[in-house]
Amino acid sequence: MRILVSTAGRHGATNSLGQEMARVFRHGGAEVDVCAPDSVVDISGYDALVIGSAVYSDRWVPAAKRLVERVSRSAHPPVWLFSCGPLHSSDRPVNDTADAARAVSMLDASSHRTFPGRLDAERLSVGERQIFDNSGAVAGDFRDWVRVCNWAREILACLTAGTPGS
Repeated sequence: MRILVSTAGRHGATNSLGQEMARVFRHGGAEVDVCAPDSVVDISGYDALVIGSAVYSDRWVPAAKRLVERVSRSAHPPVWLFSCGPLHSSDRPVNDTADAARAVSMLDASSHRTFPGRLDAERLSVGERQIFDNSGAVAGDFRDWVRVCNWAREILACLTAGTPGS
């Protein structure tokens, strides 16, 4: 079984989630390629696609949206989607974005999950820092590795059983 994992982000948190999923897939016996959305040219040899995007200001990263557009134009294997962020806090719920909902619809995705991300304020650009300072968001690492690994195992189980969705 061959799986493509493609993630888009700015500071590495989304890619780290994709890398961890790939590790789980490999441990389960799958052959996995991990690459950036703009480098995905041919999906014909894959049995599944996992596409993830960071969320900034409630939007997916443009490279992930472009990949969804390209994949939607042709026959494709089952697709699972995930979003990384927004960050958790007690007063800010994590919601699916309009971009994620559109991608689910365009690709008839098996599922979409939102995982909290990581925010290292020192790695932000000047513009990102201004947004962060005014947002009320809290810096920190909120990634939930157990949830990420469990979802990857659910995907593997669906692929092995030949059932869509997780």
